[in-house]
Amino acid sequence: MSPKKKTQASLMPALVGGIVGALVLAGIILYVVVTMQVKQLSESPFILRASGILHIPVATVNGSPILYAEYVDDKNTLERFYEQAPEGFPPVSGDDTSDMALSRLVATRLVMDVSEQFDVVVSDEDIAEKRAELISNFPSEADAIAEIEKAYGWTLETYSEKVIVPIIREEKLKEAFEASEQAGENAAMQQEVKARHILFRVEEDTEEEIARQLAQDVLDRLNAGEDFAALAAEFGSDGTKDIGGDLGWFGRGVMVPEFEEAAFALGPGELVKEPVKTLFGYHLIRVDDTRTVRDFVAFMDGQLEGADIQVLLPVNNPFELLEAPAENIDLGAMEEEGEVMQ
Repeated sequence: MSPKKKTQASLMPALVGGIVGALVLAGIILYVVVTMQVKQLSESPFILRASGILHIPVATVNGSPILYAEYVDDKNTLERFYEQAPEGFPPVSGDDTSDMALSRLVATRLVMDVSEQFDVVVSDEDIAEKRAELISNFPSEADAIAEIEKAYGWTLETYSEKVIVPIIREEKLKEAFEASEQAGENAAMQQEVKARHILFRVEEDTEEEIARQLAQDVLDRLNAGEDFAALAAEFGSDGTKDIGGDLGWFGRGVMVPEFEEAAFALGPGELVKEPVKTLFGYHLIRVDDTRTVRDFVAFMDGQLEGADIQVLLPVNNPFELLEAPAENIDLGAMEEEGEVMQ
């Protein structure tokens, strides 16, 4: 080998080492810069992309990370949603949307962890079925996609990942919990109702009396013996109208308070005496059946209270209440916050 080739060969390891060292140094600098910006809660597109790549968390649940980029995306989506919410929705602040986003992500992560204990799996068939159910509420799939984009700024795939899959997982976990011996003989119990409804939406104040009178007219027809499912298909204004107004089984803390109070006051086969007003409009409610089951909500509340939740960035911490001594915890306040999370 010539002296020149020997010199070139001897320089190669140093050159490669220098390039690797420069890349490592650049990576360290990038991590430091991004971390500093995240600590200042930067929402610039570059910082969000980089923080996602670097897996920088806003919080952890039992050691599992909740990514900052995912938190910002959910928070901004909630802000977008409330900006477009119809009149009558309660006003929300920046801390409100932050709390809701973080609470939802923590709850989703917790459900994922508990689902593993009960061997719950969400299949492609489950997702396809739920997506088809969603799309059936619109004239076409294109209309569904357009509405999701308008309301959330998400594609159908993103909506499936962030909303549909967690809903399916929680539904399947609830079923597994209620059927499993892991629940234990001492598990808390709760009452559930299987109900139907017909919703008469109120879009503007001037239409409220029209909606209420129409609801009363339909109620009179139900009391006269007409078929609930047929009238739901004719007059209903939400997705349940195509399935006879069927809401399935639900327990307390799922529906808005006015609806819940009316539904749980009814026995099997009973119909409300008058239309029930909520922020969505007027409802006619019929309870088809009642049952007592293991209290899934109480079980998950216990999982939440026992979870190690660490909020790592200077955002409002909606879980500080869980860190208080037991005698100082306001359970009523926790229940109200739980309603908002849903």
